[in-house]
Amino acid sequence: MAINDYSTKNKLHRRNHLLAKLNKQKYLFLLVGPTIVWLFIFCYIPLYGVIIAFKDYNVGLGIWESPWVGLKHFTELFSDKKFYEALRNTSLISIVKMVVGFPVPIIFALMLNELRIRLRTYKKVVQTLTYMPHFLSWAFVAAFMLNFFSETGMVNQLLTSLNIIKEPYTFLAEIPSFFSIVVLSDIWKSFGFSSIIYLAAIAGINPTLYEAAYMDGAKRFHQIWYITIPCIKPTIIVLMILAISRMMTQNFEQLFLMQNTLVMEIAEILETYTYKMGLVKGRFSYSTAVGLFQSLVAFILLYSANSFSRWYAKESIF
Repeated sequence: MAINDYSTKNKLHRRNHLLAKLNKQKYLFLLVGPTIVWLFIFCYIPLYGVIIAFKDYNVGLGIWESPWVGLKHFTELFSDKKFYEALRNTSLISIVKMVVGFPVPIIFALMLNELRIRLRTYKKVVQTLTYMPHFLSWAFVAAFMLNFFSETGMVNQLLTSLNIIKEPYTFLAEIPSFFSIVVLSDIWKSFGFSSIIYLAAIAGINPTLYEAAYMDGAKRFHQIWYITIPCIKPTIIVLMILAISRMMTQNFEQLFLMQNTLVMEIAEILETYTYKMGLVKGRFSYSTAVGLFQSLVAFILLYSANSFSRWYAKESIF
């Protein structure tokens, strides 16, 4: 009886503690409430639709009445050469963007942070100019790149006028140059906005740490290396884990708008492949199987990166 009474009292205490906490933070819950409702309606309710990956989906019959085929589409998926090409291209572009592009906003944030107070106006101008590309649509950026690197574009005109090349070079029709333009244009468009998070993390560092280091004779580089970078290390790790989890979901708009038949060998990624199979060819069940495969790989990457970070760096998301 005593044990049961203690258990009951413990449950009541936990419930009262939870209710008190909810009451104390009720305005915060009201603030995030619309976001939670939006996520539930548009992200969780549609999840039941993945069942069509295991069916021969027919629009007239609907999801539940369509015939069940089990792993038929996955068997077909893993025997399709085009799928492996899209998987290879997605992985390659993601790895290069990660290696080349991930450090750029960190370095940029560190450089901006080192600007002196008297250069505050210059700092604001630079921040504004680097943030702006993020708010441009990929339709505009892709059109700009297509014109900029065309045979009659500014780059070819400049190179021919300087006698660096004799004839215009087809940048977007050659795989090496196309690949470089895809990677660099994505970095150019995103690094300024991504640096905001690192600048916010740097702003939260206690200034007395720098003062103590300066009194001990530490130069600016040593202060960056031994104070700034270690203090923003948790932010870097969290963003790296999230970036790794997104490696299977490359920028659909960018590749879809910039690809052409001459570079399809490297330009076809999983998302454009899914689009063509699903919406263009009407193979809804097959394209859903591709999407389910992407989600599964993304979950494995997220969990693996988080586990490794928790073991190696003692920092993780969960």
